[in-house]
This record gives sequence, C-alpha cells and structure tokens, in this order.
Amino acid sequence: MSSAKWHPASGQFGIFGDLEEGSPESRAAKRSAEKGLTALEEYEAQVEGRKGDIEGYYDEQRELLGQEYDVRSRGIGLQQERLGLQESQNLTQFLGDAYSFRKQSEVEKATGGLYSSEAERMTGRKRATMSDMMQGRQEQLDISGRELGLQSEGMDIAQARSLADLLKSQGVELSGIEDLLYQIETERVSYEGV
Repeated sequence: MSSAKWHPASGQFGIFGDLEEGSPESRAAKRSAEKGLTALEEYEAQVEGRKGDIEGYYDEQRELLGQEYDVRSRGIGLQQERLGLQESQNLTQFLGDAYSFRKQSEVEKATGGLYSSEAERMTGRKRATMSDMMQGRQEQLDISGRELGLQSEGMDIAQARSLADLLKSQGVELSGIEDLLYQIETERVSYEGV
C-alpha cells in the first residue's frame, strides 16, 4: 500500500478509484485540445469575416474608380463639344465675312468708277487671307480634336491599368486569407487527433 493518505478530492486513491476513462494527463490534453478547437473556430470565423470585408472593400474601390473615370470621360466629352461649337462658330464667321466681302465687291463694281483693278487685287488678297485664317483655325481645331482623342485613349489605358492593379492587390490579400484558412484547417486536424 501507498504511504499517501487518501483524500476524496484527489480522485486517485480510495475504494472507488479513478472513475473517468484514460489517465489524468490524457484527459487534460483532451480538455486543452477542445479549448484549442474552440479558439480555432472563433479565429476561422474572424478570418472568414475579413475575407468578406476585403471583397467589399475592393468592390467599392472598383466602383469609385469607375465613377472617377466616368467623370473624366464626361469632361473630355464636354471639351469635344466645346471644340465642335468653336468649329461651328469659326465656319459661321468665315461664311459671314466671305458674304460681306462679296457684297462689298459687288457694291464697288456697281458704283462704277471707284472700283479699280487695285481694289480687285485687294479683295482677292482679303479672300486669300480669310481663307488662310480659316484653314489655320480648322487645323488648330483638328489638332485639338486629336489631342482629346489621345487623352481619352490614355484615360482608358490608365483605367485598365488601375483595375488590373486593384484586382492584383485583391488576389494577393485573398490568397493570404486562403493560406490562413488552410493553416487553421491543418491545426484543426492536429487537435482532433488528440
């Protein structure tokens, strides 16, 4: 017999002996494993929640990016409209000036003696100058139109690049979450083996 005194709270001595299955060490390990499994389940729920938060964040970022580029696109559209109006005004002015030169030359011809070959040459020069000015204005408007077209294409490229960067970042973060979930599953298997 053992020299230790029996005490009912110890559970190791006495006439009834140890009533629970397994050794006290294995029961302690099982309780510890159950606590670990509970903690893992809570952590897994937090990680799953974070996954949803990340997806929501990137959805919002894509929407904001789309809105930003829509605003920029509308700005370019307004500039193109302004360019069209300017072109229309230039054409109207040119036609008005050409009409008034024509009327002036007709009036001078009709009045007779005041109209000379010198006046005819001056009228021809004015028409040529007006035509050159109109052509120069039209070329400037064409260049401005091409610049706006290039800005629009550049904006489309920038938007595509920004979306690609967002998707890449989202993929990196989600793969990190997936790695954490895999590690949690691996730990769960090791705790369930106890």
